[in-house]
Amino acid sequence: MPTNTFTKFKFSRPLTYWLFTKWFGKQLGYGEKSIAKMKQLLKDESFDLLHAQFGDNGVRILPLAKQLNVPMVVSFHGFDASRKLSNRVYREGLKDVFDYASAIIICNTGMADILPLSEDHKKKVHWVPYGIDIDQFTADTSAIQPNSFNILHVGRLIEKKGVPDLIRAFASATKEADQMTLHIVGTGRERNECFALVKEYNLESKVVFHGWKSPKEVKELMQQCEVFVLNSRVAGNGETEGLPVGLLEAMAMGRAVISTRHAGIPLAVENEVSGLLVDERDTDSLSQQLLRLYHNKELRQTLGKAARAKVENQFTMKRMHENLRDIYCEIVNK
Repeated sequence: MPTNTFTKFKFSRPLTYWLFTKWFGKQLGYGEKSIAKMKQLLKDESFDLLHAQFGDNGVRILPLAKQLNVPMVVSFHGFDASRKLSNRVYREGLKDVFDYASAIIICNTGMADILPLSEDHKKKVHWVPYGIDIDQFTADTSAIQPNSFNILHVGRLIEKKGVPDLIRAFASATKEADQMTLHIVGTGRERNECFALVKEYNLESKVVFHGWKSPKEVKELMQQCEVFVLNSRVAGNGETEGLPVGLLEAMAMGRAVISTRHAGIPLAVENEVSGLLVDERDTDSLSQQLLRLYHNKELRQTLGKAARAKVENQFTMKRMHENLRDIYCEIVNK
């Protein structure tokens, strides 16, 4: 293979998902039949490298990579570098993956201190920030309605997203700012708790639950909001974020964002520069920051402009693909 050249090299998330659901089933499981299909595919297509997304998938397909003598890359995204580490069998399996893998990719730098990496393993670690298609997101404020203040949350209603506390912070802020409206996109285990809190605080006219929305619909809601909030925290079971893509999308649209000092979030949101950060579970500070942005349009605009620039400079899909390509080239050209 010529240096730094791939005859078949393409990133396509929809295509990748279709291929996996076609060949390996919608649950993306790796049973005996799935492994057999993958083995045949690798033989038929003569792949030069196998990239496992998520650590647990790396553990499952490691025997196949060894059997076919194909170099392997493994990427970590969140739960696989937090909650799942409490499983002893998984931790031990990761050590074997790290021994064999040619590269270990993390989406936030803190993962290098959490994963069971030896000093030799750490030499294989690459930080590859997530990227978004920056051209699909514009900093357009024309959809924002006058005399309104829309706050948006997008994410599953699960503990690590902190939505119940977001509702509490919002309830406190509305005592001083009655034009606020909170829009919540997502579903999950904490749905009923969130509904109950809205009723408890008499916020039925101020909180809108949208349920699941398509990417196009989410983008439309982002265009209508002044502020995007992601109240992430470490869940009771140890699960954490990686680097939330929804946050990057809101930043790319030039929205002021409020989030927490959690996992990879501070890598994207520099406090008081490209957004505002509060400590995990600090509901009072979250409420204060909501009010601060409510009363200060100039600050919203300044933070939004810096947020867009941050994504343009560091978190584009083009840059992510270039980083991955460089890693792949280094491996296959050894």
